[in-house]
Amino acid sequence: MPFIDNTAATPRRRELDQLRTVFDLAGSGTAWAFVRGDPGTGKTWLLNAVAEEAAGEGFLVLRGRGSEYERHVPFSLLVHALDDYLDGLGGDLLAGLGDNRVADLARVFPSLSGRDQTCPQAAQDNNYRAHRAMRALVERLAEPSGLVLVLDDLQWADRESVAFLAHLLERQPKGRLLLLAAWRSGPCEGPLVGLCLCTEQPGVAVELEPLPDREAETFLTAVRGPRRRAELLRLCGGNPFYLRALAEQGGGRPVDRLPDRIVTVLRWELGRLSEPARHLLTSAAIVGETFHLELVRAVNGTTDEQTLLAADELVSSGLIRETDVPREFAFRQPIVRHGVYLLASPGRRVSGHRRAAEALRGAPARRRAVHLAAFATPPDPEAAATLTEAARETVDVDPARAAEWFRTARALERDPVARHEALLGQGDAAAAAGLLQQARAAYDRAWSHEPDRRSDGRLELARRLAMVEFLTGHHTRTRERVRALRAEADSADAEAVALLSALGACAAAQAGDSAELRRLAGESLRHARTPPARALANGLVGLGQLQQHAMNQALAARVAARRELTLVCDRELPTHPEALLVPALLELLMGDYAEAIVLVDRLLSHRRPAPAVWWRAPALWIAARARLALGEPAEAAELVEAAVELAEDGQARAVLPWALLTAAEIRTLADDDDGAVRLALEAVAATGDDDTSRAVAEQWATIVRIDVGDVVADLETVVALRRVAPVDPVSDGAWRCCAAAAALGENRFDEADEQARAAEDVARATGLPMATVHARRARAMVHLARREAAAAAECARAAARSAAAAGARVEAARDMLTEAAALALGGNRAGAATVLRVALDEFRDCGAVRYEREAARELRRLGRRTPLGPVPTVADQRLPLSDREWQIAELVAAGRTNRQIAAALLLSAKTVETHLTRIFGKLGITSRALLARAVERERIRRPATRAAGRPDAWSAPRTPARRRAG
Repeated sequence: MPFIDNTAATPRRRELDQLRTVFDLAGSGTAWAFVRGDPGTGKTWLLNAVAEEAAGEGFLVLRGRGSEYERHVPFSLLVHALDDYLDGLGGDLLAGLGDNRVADLARVFPSLSGRDQTCPQAAQDNNYRAHRAMRALVERLAEPSGLVLVLDDLQWADRESVAFLAHLLERQPKGRLLLLAAWRSGPCEGPLVGLCLCTEQPGVAVELEPLPDREAETFLTAVRGPRRRAELLRLCGGNPFYLRALAEQGGGRPVDRLPDRIVTVLRWELGRLSEPARHLLTSAAIVGETFHLELVRAVNGTTDEQTLLAADELVSSGLIRETDVPREFAFRQPIVRHGVYLLASPGRRVSGHRRAAEALRGAPARRRAVHLAAFATPPDPEAAATLTEAARETVDVDPARAAEWFRTARALERDPVARHEALLGQGDAAAAAGLLQQARAAYDRAWSHEPDRRSDGRLELARRLAMVEFLTGHHTRTRERVRALRAEADSADAEAVALLSALGACAAAQAGDSAELRRLAGESLRHARTPPARALANGLVGLGQLQQHAMNQALAARVAARRELTLVCDRELPTHPEALLVPALLELLMGDYAEAIVLVDRLLSHRRPAPAVWWRAPALWIAARARLALGEPAEAAELVEAAVELAEDGQARAVLPWALLTAAEIRTLADDDDGAVRLALEAVAATGDDDTSRAVAEQWATIVRIDVGDVVADLETVVALRRVAPVDPVSDGAWRCCAAAAALGENRFDEADEQARAAEDVARATGLPMATVHARRARAMVHLARREAAAAAECARAAARSAAAAGARVEAARDMLTEAAALALGGNRAGAATVLRVALDEFRDCGAVRYEREAARELRRLGRRTPLGPVPTVADQRLPLSDREWQIAELVAAGRTNRQIAAALLLSAKTVETHLTRIFGKLGITSRALLARAVERERIRRPATRAAGRPDAWSAPRTPARRRAG
């Protein structure tokens, strides 16, 4: 699940509003609404939505669906819609039609077969009598409340049923009739399109276009990761059927296998094609999503005339479409091309790619590489050269594909030097794509076959390999390699020594070896000569000193790193990203969140075409943590979701646990306890066999679980976790505060006091604002538990001031909750209410739902009214209600009962109740009082209103019932 709700516009909301106008167009007569579109675009959903609303208005709703296998059966569509209903009718209604018409109906509907008293041949020879009889039946069914006839899949309707619909529209029947029909775009729709031309009755014709991305994303709320969602959106081309099927599969990348639902539909569509068209479509899928007929003809081995005839059939079927380029076509959606390609036999694919490569001889390398990679067998130096050239041209645009081409080129190459270059290229491309395990494997293999073991290239390869090893959790290998290189390196080569020492310091930091970190960081600083190297070394020195609570030295290193970074130009950043990442991490741990964001933004905003270079995941995580600390959980959620996706795809074990824990904290703020605990446990599992990372992850997971009230471990476990791994001062203080809360939960006041005292020692030694916040918060909790109201209020107030000074708005407001509880305990209820209102506003402004609700509860306990908060809205910031729902909501806000609303709107009480259930579901509320608040807030926010205080944009046409009521 995404880490924050991605509220978007309701799918097909505009089209649904168009169809709703038929209620007003009908008046007291006939109206129609026709919907046409590609398979899976939502035609049936729209018809059902309108039919459901019509049923709520009291209409009789009858449904029918065309069947491909019954197109030869006369009136089969109408029989499907009406026969079951007629079977249950009493004799009085049919008796009013007259014996002749009942007999005519009996020849059409099997349920009335026993009522045929006349010569059957006369009626069968003349469908006109059947049309008149069925029109009389429709008029009778439309009395007195109206009839909605819903007919789906009209592309398969029999000829007689379509003729009757035309008859019905040409001769307006008596009574109120709404005809809702839908059919697929395609070659057989000619007679259907003519339906709306043969009538003067009012109606609406809706052409369903692909969903825009904003609406399509509503189907992908269960898919985790913005890149995955973007890829699914591209594949599905705005088609709801494909989107829903892929989302139900879990949102994984459909590279090797598509959901069975999609495969079944594709097989059915392919089965309707002639053999030449099916072969041409397979050849087109081999060529690509967009294809030129000349290349497809070469792959298919057919004449131009045969190719054009098959292409016409494919265009008529809707599977392919013309583009603006002559003789160029594209698949209906990319996923259709992907499915057709997967359904082709392996041999057909290989032979097709071989023919395409031959036809493209002399074309640019990037065009040929797609096909060469699919069939070339080693050794093939010519193909390897083409793939290498194409990969180098593609690496900045599509690094994942470039990595695959480099890998294939290496397998086809004979020359050891060329194979080595291909390995390096594969590693670079895989790292740029975020495929860190693949990059590590390529670099590691290149390291084993490095021709010159003392070259500068070997040192640079060690740096690249170390970067991906850090992120994938293989820091032990890095430490061993760095030691070996350090022994080989010439001590006169200061830059080499600085780089190797920095790499070793990073590995030592990951291993939790604080002494080694400080030693190697100092050595790197002594030998560093360039600004990037000095910035990196100073950042590492600062991290080492911070772990030892040596704040003066850590502050000095931080200042030095900042100074050096001002000398680093932006064009150097892609080659030395660690020079920014390490100082940014230092700023984050020391509580300067704004500066951490500034540093990371220099990387994230750099113009590099590759979407996921290796450093992007840690950079996004640092930015997310800083944004969360500054009280911006929505922005933090977007950043951390992207970080989690990149870390999962690249198996970046050094980033994934911490990104998941940050996501868990965001879920905590959103009051999603189950989601927070689930992500916290995922984080612990993501550490694998790294004991050091696992211990720290367990610490933070325990903090999350205590915050949400899921205390599964007793105090001894909490304290034991505290002793496992060294932490920075801020984390130390947070952990001490958590341990104090756990102790107070078990009424162990002495142990809580001990933890608070330890947190105060850390705060005094470091002077960091957030360490001070945690120390004072822990002390305030101890005072409050001992009912020392004045002391608790003073400590909580001091903690809030320290948090505000650091920019941590949510943390400051949390301490206000403690202060308010202390003031209330001391009898100052007015002061407590004032503090709670300030905290409530802060929580709402920051989106901290959990603490907002807690503040509101405390205010209610003090007998104070809770200020109105926001209610769920759609992306355009309007309440997502239909015209009728808004009318009912306004009357609810005016204090009317369901019976009074029903009388005012000429509805039944049951219909009003149905509408209210739907309104509550849309707004996520459970009471009439909350609905009244939402309506009032909409009126305040949009003061331009009409008669009943309704915003102009929501002004609804008067329904026939309202016109009749005057």
